[in-house]
Amino acid sequence: MSKILVTRHVGEHAMRILENSGYELIINPEDSEPSREWVLKQLADPAVKAACIMHSQPSDKVDEELIDICNQNLKCISTFSVGYGERDMKRPNSTVADITVMLVLMTLRKVGYGIDLVRRGDVSERLLARANVSQWPQLPWAPFVLCGHSIGHPGLTIGFLGFGRIPQAVVDRLLAFTNKDQPARILYTSSRARDNQDEIDAGFSKRYGVQVKRVEKDELAREADVLIVLCNLNPSTKDLGPVVNSEDLYNALKSRQIWGAGLDVLTGEPNIKPDHPLLHLDNCSADYDTRDKMAELCVRNAIAGATGKALLAEVEE
Repeated sequence: MSKILVTRHVGEHAMRILENSGYELIINPEDSEPSREWVLKQLADPAVKAACIMHSQPSDKVDEELIDICNQNLKCISTFSVGYGERDMKRPNSTVADITVMLVLMTLRKVGYGIDLVRRGDVSERLLARANVSQWPQLPWAPFVLCGHSIGHPGLTIGFLGFGRIPQAVVDRLLAFTNKDQPARILYTSSRARDNQDEIDAGFSKRYGVQVKRVEKDELAREADVLIVLCNLNPSTKDLGPVVNSEDLYNALKSRQIWGAGLDVLTGEPNIKPDHPLLHLDNCSADYDTRDKMAELCVRNAIAGATGKALLAEVEE
């Protein structure tokens, strides 16, 4: 019988999809990273047609060693991820750009917090004390209750740490939401300034119809109203998932040094526990709904590949 390898439990929702796929499942029995040897052994099995693997797990790193050992019947390696930093291949841009825009809008408008408030059926201690209520339907109205910030704010400065293909795709999408009378401006930083930097920035400005300028990191941090981190993970960007230092981010959010954060990646994932501090802040959007959707895409991709159907998300060489 044909099999699908699953190197880590991907949540009840996605696991049900796999269980109903008609394929035999090889599932890592531990709620922890398997050994590299175990992963390679399973991939060498001629019955394995597809694999659901975890990004950021050394055991699952897609490299020459892993590719060479895969059996000839393997049709698809599907990853529980949005980015591709752990693989030696080119990155697509459309999916990551879409999710980035979603996170920006959700964070500015406090969407995650509002949804969580309704689900929990409670309100903040401050509102409880004022209204003496504990259930969402009785949340007292106030002129600015649950208000966030508008992406259409006049003259907004949007900053990018990294400005490759994906950030540029984000700009294409995000500018549609910005103020047209007092346009946003785009600041970005990159590994180094080019000799023709002014010419490059003039080209970007003409393409987007707003001011685009490369600046150094300190100026970017000082001037940006919204800062979008989309740089490559490397030794120079670690702790700026792996790029952002989660402990520093938590402290900045808790102290309100920064207003909010929308996270696609957390350090240590996929081994993120429900008591992770960032998951319990009202100004941080990193929720389980997003993870469920990522897991569903991962398993549906694997099933499609094993069946010989078109992949829902594919990395093209």
